[in-house]
Amino acid sequence: MAETPGRAAGAFTWVALVFSGGLLGGAIVNFLVPLPIWPGAWIRVAGLAPLAVGIWLLAWARAAFRRHKTALMPWTPSAELVTDGPFGFTRNPVYLSFLLMYLSASLFFDSAYILVVLVVVLVLFDRTQIPREERYGEQKFGNEYRAYKARVRRWI
Repeated sequence: MAETPGRAAGAFTWVALVFSGGLLGGAIVNFLVPLPIWPGAWIRVAGLAPLAVGIWLLAWARAAFRRHKTALMPWTPSAELVTDGPFGFTRNPVYLSFLLMYLSASLFFDSAYILVVLVVVLVLFDRTQIPREERYGEQKFGNEYRAYKARVRRWI
């Protein structure tokens, strides 16, 4: 069934369950059968950098949405196409920020499992959620979105 332009781009449960479920699952497996990325405390400290960048990127994306008075969450219809701020170099700065924070968790917990699950989560989002949001953008914003899509990469 085709989506209508007034409908939202995605579902809350999908986004929340994939990110939090994957992280929780990886953490549980790591707790039961640890598989470190690299032994030593420095790996945990290295996890602070992607966390800081991820939080900063999420705040920057949120500020861009607020400036344009449109919804940040994919389960709410978009009022306007946001192409400035972090959206000028990635079409998915919110998901990119989640990716960075997820990477931070894998480093902080020194867990190869969380890192592997991160790859699975990325593939799921790249193949399912993001294409759904791109179809919504094309239906709602037409040529303006297609031009934006041609100009700015999906990730970085």
